[in-house]
Amino acid sequence: MKDHRAVLYVHPAGEGAASPLITDHGMRWMVGAPVEDTVAMMHLILAGIPARHPRLRVLASHLGGVLPLLPRRLDDHLAFESPSTPELPSVAVRRLWYDTVSHAHSPALVAAAATSGADRLVLGTDYPYEDGDTFLRAVDHITRSGLAPSEAERILDVNAAHLLGLSGR
Repeated sequence: MKDHRAVLYVHPAGEGAASPLITDHGMRWMVGAPVEDTVAMMHLILAGIPARHPRLRVLASHLGGVLPLLPRRLDDHLAFESPSTPELPSVAVRRLWYDTVSHAHSPALVAAAATSGADRLVLGTDYPYEDGDTFLRAVDHITRSGLAPSEAERILDVNAAHLLGLSGR
């Protein structure tokens, strides 16, 4: 079977990860969305999709939820919780791509760049859900986040072409 190049964009459905602890308490999007992002990416990682299909480019919304904060924990728990996973999650997260939607929370963006590499981040705005000043802030904060100017430039001007296969890389 030929392994075709494709981009798969994963965005939460707003179902609060099917948890009444989230949906019944008014946290469907503020907490539920990042939980859904994290769970979706972990399903792919534990199934070995990034390792088995390296030409499949998976783009996670919202910096992949809390994934940038978890790689060491995921690696440490793998042996007793999901021992059949084909590669360490800390390796798999570097195979994925992430949009920068973080509501301009610079520490989250910096953590994602440190975990997965700034070369795996593409500009995200959450438009049309976020517009006006929130939309502009989503773009402007990339250069004000504390990332190196070269990293911000890659996020704003280079990485999307790589993700979409338009750069020859």
